[in-house]
Amino acid sequence: MCAVATLLFGVSVPAAVIAEQTPAPGSVSDRIVIMPQAFAATGVASVSPVARDAFGVEQIPQAPVLVASAPAYSMVTGTLAMWPATGGINDGFGYRDGGEFHKGIDIMAGYGSTIVAASPGVVVTVTEDGGWGQYVKIDHGGGISTLYAHMISGSAVVSVGQAVNAGDALGSVGDTGYVTVAHLHFEVYVGNSVVDPMGWLP
Repeated sequence: MCAVATLLFGVSVPAAVIAEQTPAPGSVSDRIVIMPQAFAATGVASVSPVARDAFGVEQIPQAPVLVASAPAYSMVTGTLAMWPATGGINDGFGYRDGGEFHKGIDIMAGYGSTIVAASPGVVVTVTEDGGWGQYVKIDHGGGISTLYAHMISGSAVVSVGQAVNAGDALGSVGDTGYVTVAHLHFEVYVGNSVVDPMGWLP
């Protein structure tokens, strides 16, 4: 009873009381010895360690990964290799005084100056429209792309799908599209968002 009270209610039973309840020798219960320290034990018999299940692990062969022929250019990881043209910056990235958002930088290279790829990549667009005029867009991999606008109409020397290295000629600085003077409008995209090219140029 004392043992039950100790386990259920946390009552401490003195060793003397336990000794008084030890059966007299020669009785039927003399095969069971109650030791005072038994109440402090966990009461869990020692069990030999059980071996873990020895289930085999089935190795499922992986299907071969089909890799398309990789383009011959390295991935841009945060910095473009070079400037696309030589000249000062006339207009930076961000909002202009009139509230219009300028999505790139305007590099004031002279009319007819060579525009080059800022980093290795693959040409994805060569076309002409009203705003940018003649322009080229290059995918550099990793979600990074660059755009080169206001080229001289018909001056593009690259075509869609062509791999280019940093410094390869793309065309010539011109004044097509919405411009007042010849210059290169240069944009950098990360994913589908334009970012300030100045943070990407060396």
